[in-house]
Amino acid sequence: MAASPHFSDRLIAAIRAKGSPCIVGLDPRLETMPRYLLNEAAAMPRDEAAFAILAGFGRAVVDAVADHVPAVKLQSAFYELLGVPGLRALLETVRLARAAGLVAIVDAKRGDIASTAAAYAEALLGELDWRGESRPAIGADAATVSPYLGGDSLEPWVDVCRRHGKGIFVLSRTSNHGSADLQGLHLAGGGTVDERVAAMVDRLGEGLVGAAGYSSVGAVVGATFPADAARLRRMMPRAIFLLPGYGAQGGGAEGLAACFDRDGLGAVVSASRSVTYPKGAEAATSAGDYRALVRASLLEMIADVRAALARRPG
Repeated sequence: MAASPHFSDRLIAAIRAKGSPCIVGLDPRLETMPRYLLNEAAAMPRDEAAFAILAGFGRAVVDAVADHVPAVKLQSAFYELLGVPGLRALLETVRLARAAGLVAIVDAKRGDIASTAAAYAEALLGELDWRGESRPAIGADAATVSPYLGGDSLEPWVDVCRRHGKGIFVLSRTSNHGSADLQGLHLAGGGTVDERVAAMVDRLGEGLVGAAGYSSVGAVVGATFPADAARLRRMMPRAIFLLPGYGAQGGGAEGLAACFDRDGLGAVVSASRSVTYPKGAEAATSAGDYRALVRASLLEMIADVRAALARRPG
């Protein structure tokens, strides 16, 4: 059977297959890398070492989590920080993740207009047609995008999603506490800024709803604000929620049940540092030791989220 052209259907199918809505974020920081990766790269030239460390980190995380999660989320900034070696590692990790059957989300929070927005969308999700040959650039399955240049800034992304079967997650209520400075502002005509964004997400996504009932235009809603997440869920019934902030940022599973439907679908809960940098990870002297620590931390998260969903009323 051919894969669904809808990103949302593929993500929902992956969640069902793994039996969990938890996903793992990769925020590779050189200063906290496992010891074995630093040792392996110690004699390499600088750029070669940077690539080897970040690519090795991605390989170890993917190997540790692929049997348990539907997706990974790569934070683009930590790869871009290292320049060309970091971008090479980003490409390598996206390819490894997809080869392992994982949905690859690049957390880049891009936002621009017209041809520039189209270029960003094609770079992350689409393909480059050069000299008669079409190839993916980054080749991710989905990306995070900013809505604050208006609806027309998102339309090129929606177009790429439609043509290539990809997805986007639009920043709606982010996990940082300062998000209230703008996103929680009350508007003169009624409602709040995040509610205006929610209405935009719902409108843009109505033409990309798959067989599972969800759109390929999703929303980023912080796990740190469960009451806001529940409010925005009512406004975006067809959007898959990407819920960052679990773990190191202080978000928990208990208050997020309202983001899920009765079947435990409609959202993914993301954790980065709490899973990929668990206690003892920096001292790991082998890939096997590090993978075991990551897997154990992830399984604790999955159990926590499952228990919270099981306790939902009704």
